[in-house]
Amino acid sequence: MNEAELIASTISDFSNLIQQFPLGKKSDNIEIAIAGYLVAIRVFNYENFPEEWAINQVNLGIAYNQRVTGNLVENQEQAVAAYKSALSVFSQEEYPAYWGQIQINIGRIYLNRIKGDKAENLERAIASYLDAMFVYNKETFPLEWANIQNSIGNAYCERILGNRADNLENALAYYQAALTIYTYDSFPQQWGKTQNNLSTVYTNRIRGDKAQNIESAISGYHNALLVRTLNNFPLDWAITHNNLGNAYINRIKGDRADNLETAIAAYQNALEVYTKSDFPIDWAMTQNNLGIAYRNRIKGDRADNLETAIAAYQNALEVYTKFDFPIDWAMTQNNLGNAYINRIKGDRADNLETAIAAYQNALEVYTKFDFPIDWAMTQNNLGNAYINRIKGDRADNLETAIAAYQNALEVYTKFDFPIDWAMTQNNLGNAYINRIKGDRADNLETAIAVYQNALEVYTKSDFPIDWAMTQNNLGNAYINRIKGDRADNLETAIAAYQLALLVRTPEADPINCLTTSRNLGNLHFIQGNWQSAIIAYQQAITAVELTRSWSKDDDRRQEILADGIGVYQNIIQCFINLLQYHKAVEYVERSRSRMVTELMASKDLYPNAEIAPQLLEEYYRLQQLLFDLSHPNSLGTFHGMSLTVAESRFYRGFSEKVEKPKLAEIEQIEAKRQEVWREIRTTDPVLAGQLQIDPLSIDQMQALIKDGETAILSFYTTEDDTYIFIVRQQDVQLYTCKGQGIETLQNWIFNNYLKPYVAYRNNQNLAWRNNMGEFLQQISQHLQLNQLISKHLSDIKELIIVPHLFLHQIPFAALPLNNLTISSTDTRLSPNGKKTTQPPAKLKTPEIKPTYLSDKFRLRVIPSCQILSYCEKRNKSTDSPKMGIVENATGDLIFTGYECQNLAQMFQVPKNLCLKYEQATVSNYRQLTQQVQILHSSHHATADLINPLESRLHLFDGQVTLGDLFTWRLPELTDVFLSCCETNLALSRKADDILTIAAGFLSAGALNVVSTLWAVDDFATSLFCLFYYQHRQNSNYTRPEALYLAQLQLRNLTGKRLDGEYRQELEAYLQNIKTDENKNRVGQMKYYLALLCGQDYPFISPYYWAGFVSQGLR
Repeated sequence: MNEAELIASTISDFSNLIQQFPLGKKSDNIEIAIAGYLVAIRVFNYENFPEEWAINQVNLGIAYNQRVTGNLVENQEQAVAAYKSALSVFSQEEYPAYWGQIQINIGRIYLNRIKGDKAENLERAIASYLDAMFVYNKETFPLEWANIQNSIGNAYCERILGNRADNLENALAYYQAALTIYTYDSFPQQWGKTQNNLSTVYTNRIRGDKAQNIESAISGYHNALLVRTLNNFPLDWAITHNNLGNAYINRIKGDRADNLETAIAAYQNALEVYTKSDFPIDWAMTQNNLGIAYRNRIKGDRADNLETAIAAYQNALEVYTKFDFPIDWAMTQNNLGNAYINRIKGDRADNLETAIAAYQNALEVYTKFDFPIDWAMTQNNLGNAYINRIKGDRADNLETAIAAYQNALEVYTKFDFPIDWAMTQNNLGNAYINRIKGDRADNLETAIAVYQNALEVYTKSDFPIDWAMTQNNLGNAYINRIKGDRADNLETAIAAYQLALLVRTPEADPINCLTTSRNLGNLHFIQGNWQSAIIAYQQAITAVELTRSWSKDDDRRQEILADGIGVYQNIIQCFINLLQYHKAVEYVERSRSRMVTELMASKDLYPNAEIAPQLLEEYYRLQQLLFDLSHPNSLGTFHGMSLTVAESRFYRGFSEKVEKPKLAEIEQIEAKRQEVWREIRTTDPVLAGQLQIDPLSIDQMQALIKDGETAILSFYTTEDDTYIFIVRQQDVQLYTCKGQGIETLQNWIFNNYLKPYVAYRNNQNLAWRNNMGEFLQQISQHLQLNQLISKHLSDIKELIIVPHLFLHQIPFAALPLNNLTISSTDTRLSPNGKKTTQPPAKLKTPEIKPTYLSDKFRLRVIPSCQILSYCEKRNKSTDSPKMGIVENATGDLIFTGYECQNLAQMFQVPKNLCLKYEQATVSNYRQLTQQVQILHSSHHATADLINPLESRLHLFDGQVTLGDLFTWRLPELTDVFLSCCETNLALSRKADDILTIAAGFLSAGALNVVSTLWAVDDFATSLFCLFYYQHRQNSNYTRPEALYLAQLQLRNLTGKRLDGEYRQELEAYLQNIKTDENKNRVGQMKYYLALLCGQDYPFISPYYWAGFVSQGLR
């Protein structure tokens, strides 16, 4: 051997060693090996050294097949070319061992080959393995033979040509053959590998019992994991966990929800090894599978699960590109479409368009010729998208869906793919049940026929979930059926729904349980079978509340309840129809104010479950940063003395516009703040699933009534009527306002009261205030108050009112019981000092004044009985209470100083508990609320009617939002008087959660909150507060009584008395605060005061006194 040959031989040997070297970087080692083999081949050429040349070709093929760098497609092709070159020397006859091994190597590449036709590649792989068996027989080479058996099984698992069921049976046979050699004791590693492969076949097997096949798969994977441990075989451990997840996703036995949780855990295990950097392909595969699990997940919030699924699919697509992995790309596009078709967040129409686009992407690869099975699957899914499509013509969309399903059925035959055939039959039924074109009666018959086709395969024993789904759909078809006897059709529908609910239980499948039980309840409801409807609706409500409890997001919990509110409405109506008013009012209470109730429960039952300080610190920091960015000149404006004087305590903010460059920064900080808020909320015991809130029973509600002269009035509006439940200590009665439903009462309030108020608060017009008296008279008539009183309340002296929806914003205290109203004329001063109207002539006071609801009853207005119940359970000392006062935090209110200085003197409040102007910082405010039992907060506030969590108290250096209050715990606080605007103003949504600043203080720990329904007048509010506290000093008066007496005192205050008892003191106060900078404003206030003193009853209008509401304990 000459020197060149010796060097080439050494390089070849070194290449063999470096290729197998365990240390260093694997990719670099393989590159060195490839370079070495290429050098060796030049010396050991085909002509002179055919055997050495062929051996180096084989090794080169192995290296290219293992190569990490470079293009995968090209590497595979280089490997095949090297192996085929070697076969020109290594014939079966002369070199059977080499020839057989090369056939195995070629089979491995073709099994995973990217280039060329996939079906043809798999056929070549099988042929190569079968050729290898001519050399490696069981008797002579048992280990090699077993390895080939395993490999052929792999090929049949993926085979496209031939019958799918037959292919899987062949794969099963080959794996079982391999296990005759690969035993656990003798070859544990190979045994574990084959157990994993065998289980994969069982997961996908068509023949045999489906449920048992999956159980066999799970058993096999667990067997494999006896050998494939994380420490010894991390890659094998990961792939087996991935496969185990696939089995649990499809498992029929056991609890479906638990199976999916097990699948998710298995995929997450796999991802501990399969990182994107080290194993990008396997990482992408597992991300795709994890997406499937989350898309089907039952536990947790459905909306969040789908977002997680979408994120996982998008992760997979970072690796699965159309160019490099077209098949996997198409598969993931199909799965992404499945997620978007069900997506809850985002715009529904856009989500469906995204789903359609994803399916059409998949069909660019999944052609009928090359991938008939995947093509059929995607056609089925595309049909699902078009059934639900919003954009485009509805009739055309349904025809497109039907065509897609029929396409799928060209491949999905009952014989070859019975499960997929049944699925597509069910979906085709969904299309026909909604079809617009064609004869409606015939369409429904077709729907029934295809549902029954599906049930030939979907049996309860083998496919309980799919069986239940199809039974539900069959029930839908029979409800609408035109042909046949109507009564018989409805009985058939009822039977189908009842069968579906055998599987769709609240615990096992709450989302679908809600669907079916609501369908069944609605059917009984239409038939007037109230008791049967109640049973169905109770199951539906259990499903709603269980689904809601799984969500960790407040907004989503509200959405879930709002989506199910029709079930509550119907069950309430059923109980009313059965005259079971006590049960009806229980469900009324159960449906309202859930968020605030749960916040109170968390704080009261978990008083030490504090929020992580770093989270709160970050939240408050971002809150302050947002304020500073949005109000860049705020401190300078506050400290200046040229402030506009405000006549109401409604805060309109600052006039300067935020600079455009800051908008993006503000949006980023706001997004971060919302993220921190959600993190804070996830620590809540209710959201964390540690605490379930039991609804109040009627006995618990009646326990809130302390004497026989008190009653609870619980309002509830349905589509048609408004019900008023009169709950007494011993019974429950009902008064019905016929015809006062959602549109005629609630929407009427919104359009005629709340919308005008928004215009009023924005200084657009005065219609709301000027028309208040007339509107309140009409509300009294809508609610038929006189008839209600005469029939049910003649012996009652106190009312605890629980409004519903927009009734929460009505000043019940000012609802007239006679036909008299008081007109209101606006005498506020505009910012430039001019009156907004001409000075009024002396108002003519009617000889007979209106009688209001508050004249007949002491009133408390509460969001829900459960909130009142939590207030009652709080054990707080009211002996020698300390008061804290917050005065005029922004410096632009005139009369808060008069109010707060008098209160400080009245209650001997020390200076350290009085926060005035620049002392009223956010930090000082928080500290004060922790130190006192009574808090009097007198400054600006604003309700955010779009995002109620942003409703806020305006302080010197920032804001306290409702969101902030929901994070506070105030164990010492008993009473709060919010002498501010709009602290009990909110637009109630379907879930009837009144998210107001007042509710925030109740949730934080207060026993009673006095708050406001609108932008109250600065001067009138100052007088009202003083009157209220004067009456509260009398221990004989309860809070509602003190509130009423203050209202009565203010509205009956004559101009003459104002002039004689208060004017001198008020003018002295105004003179005392007068400076060179504000002397014009003080002069205007003196003129305003004189104007009021000239009126008979300057504050007789409800605008001045009726906006104050007492919530909580007496």
